[in-house]
Amino acid sequence: MTSSSGSALLELRSELTGRLVVPGDADYDTARTPWNLSVDQRPAAIAEPADVADIQAILRTAADAGLGVTVQPNGHGAAGDLAGVILIRPTRFDEIVVDSEAHVLRVGAGVNWGRALERLDGTGLVALAGSNPEVNVVALAIAGGQSMFSRRFGLTARSIISVELVDAAGELRRVTDADDAELLWALRGGGGLFGVVTEIELALYPGDAIYGGSLTFAAESAEAVIAAAFALARDEPELGLDIGMMRFPDAPELPPHLRGRTVATVGLVHVGDEETGRAHAARLLAVAEPIVDTLVPFTIGSLAAVAAEPVDPMPSADFGAALVGFDAAFAASFVDAFLRGADHGLMRASIRALGGAIADELGAEFAAVGAVHAEGLLSSSVLLFDPTIDTHAAFEPLRELAAAHPGGGTLPTFLGSGATLADAYDRTVLDRLAAVKRRVDPRGIIRSNRPLV
Repeated sequence: MTSSSGSALLELRSELTGRLVVPGDADYDTARTPWNLSVDQRPAAIAEPADVADIQAILRTAADAGLGVTVQPNGHGAAGDLAGVILIRPTRFDEIVVDSEAHVLRVGAGVNWGRALERLDGTGLVALAGSNPEVNVVALAIAGGQSMFSRRFGLTARSIISVELVDAAGELRRVTDADDAELLWALRGGGGLFGVVTEIELALYPGDAIYGGSLTFAAESAEAVIAAAFALARDEPELGLDIGMMRFPDAPELPPHLRGRTVATVGLVHVGDEETGRAHAARLLAVAEPIVDTLVPFTIGSLAAVAAEPVDPMPSADFGAALVGFDAAFAASFVDAFLRGADHGLMRASIRALGGAIADELGAEFAAVGAVHAEGLLSSSVLLFDPTIDTHAAFEPLRELAAAHPGGGTLPTFLGSGATLADAYDRTVLDRLAAVKRRVDPRGIIRSNRPLV
């Protein structure tokens, strides 16, 4: 950072109603830290704007000082050092409005899914939420967003009705299909390249009865259970399924029945009555007796508790891919790949079943994510508390599996650290996104955790 840009940032700090943190401030290290603690990002400044006027001032200063601007509500997906970039945390944009009659959820850019889903409780409606309550609503939606409800209702990005943003020129805009269909197409899966989002509207869907949770099985039953889960996914295209394996450390804080064990897991979400949901689960329970069974009827506000995903920041490395060919032989290969990787530190690998509405071509032309035709999306992670872990060795068996069963492009939501949109989309989509980017931000002021290339 040059002395002139440093002076510009100090002037900006005096102008903002919100907060600006720069290198040398006592809270700089805390403010810059992303959710993935292994990413050492060092932005030129971290801004917490209080209102739209603050965002406009940040963009104006960045343009004049030759700096970039990026947005990280919580720091999920952080991938770079952010040198020469002002990092915006939109935490003060925290409005939540539920229009039950119109089936619309409107939230500010600082709202996480946990808060949004709590507000939906009692409405009989569901949003196409992620399963982790600490994931930001806007960030998930504009990056594609695969939900456990998506096989029934579609990808989260395709549920976007409108986006309010401040563009690179500092203009506050409400983007809809009516006034800029091409920009909204790009925002439905193209991520944060096109403006600083302040608010988003998402469609809501009927879901007054939901049944689900997770089943955990001993490793000895993994192949049979996972093969049965793949068959269930083929037969029930609207059923949300997350199929995977985990290796737990031998840690005293874990319950004895999981401590030091390798297990197979199946997460299941059924929109509908308990009896039908139990019938789906019975196909898995007929294969093996679970170690843990958390399946219950629940309401949308309890989705996070049902999924029970980790919510605390931690250092990790990730690998994801789109896959096809889910049969019994694939199940055996997946289990083998996980076990070989786990010997080198692989902690978790899961496959989110696709199909159903996710593959629906109807309306696909209105979103960059389009219709996804892979059978499932792999996500996997290695925790990096131990500096001796060889992440290459941990992920290599899964990389080999993905190469043998390629499903084409994935979703930006499932990309690992350091990946770009070129790892998710084909050349046609990338060229079209690039054309929108040139039109709305010709100087490239607004950056993204997922650049085009």
